[in-house]
Amino acid sequence: MLVITYEANNSEKIVNYPSANDFLAAQLKEVPDLPDYYHVVKVTIEDKEIALQDKTISGLFNHLNK
Repeated sequence: MLVITYEANNSEKIVNYPSANDFLAAQLKEVPDLPDYYHVVKVTIEDKEIALQDKTISGLFNHLNK
């Protein structure tokens, strides 16, 4: 499971995806699930935290899409 904690409108929110591929597919839709510029606070895959250099949704997408 992919768990993303992000900031939007001065509050933290959490969204879950069954897998990283589900997140990638959701971001490729005509209207993505999450805007690219949202700040990512924390990301885990299978309870293991991922270190991101670009802490945005776009940065997460690029990291997972390698």
